[in-house]
Amino acid sequence: MTNKVDQKMETGIKMVITLAEHSLPVIEEYSNGVRMASGQYSSESVVQAILLSMGTINNRTPILPRNALFYAEGPGMRFCVIEMPAQTRKAFYHEAEIKAVPFPRLLFGFKLYAEQEQFKITDVMVAALESDTIVSDEAKVYFYPYTNVNNTVDYRVCWGGTTLPRLNHISQLSTIPELFFNTPNSDSYYSSANLSGLTYRELTNSLTGLAFPDSILKPSGLTLKSWIDQITGN
Repeated sequence: MTNKVDQKMETGIKMVITLAEHSLPVIEEYSNGVRMASGQYSSESVVQAILLSMGTINNRTPILPRNALFYAEGPGMRFCVIEMPAQTRKAFYHEAEIKAVPFPRLLFGFKLYAEQEQFKITDVMVAALESDTIVSDEAKVYFYPYTNVNNTVDYRVCWGGTTLPRLNHISQLSTIPELFFNTPNSDSYYSSANLSGLTYRELTNSLTGLAFPDSILKPSGLTLKSWIDQITGN
């Protein structure tokens, strides 16, 4: 006599997710026990699909400052990058006020820590873009062409005695560039900031009332994507 083992046939729709090291997750779809489709998806897509199916996904992106290009969150940490259009404005050099100084298009990168429902700005990074550059991952990034930015290491702003405020909202980052522009320029980090061959005062005097010439911007060797990756530690 032969013993037969009854196998219960699977019915309905089933999704199987396979996770493996060094490869994208694989999702397989079965209908009544028959595999109908399979494919590879990013981890983010898989997590979003699971949360959506549970009805628990929320839009956590805060209101961002104007001209924001990038925003990301980590454990207790926030990153944001905004663009500032080219402009002409007064600048300060030690105790002197210089009128009608042109600035190129600028990138401001911010690193913040969330502390007790506020945000503490720990680092501000600044770089430049050409005036006619279309913003994309491959857009070329240039060094900030004036002073007070450490172009040789990490694009970090040297604030001197300026104290940065704590923020209640990420959107308030739009006020920080104004603090940067109003911080007095010294000669810190200027020697290799641009291709003009002029001192800071000589350069600003020669450019008074003009548009900033992209021809003197010094290439960083980075694209917008690689610059963001660098300042965010990716």
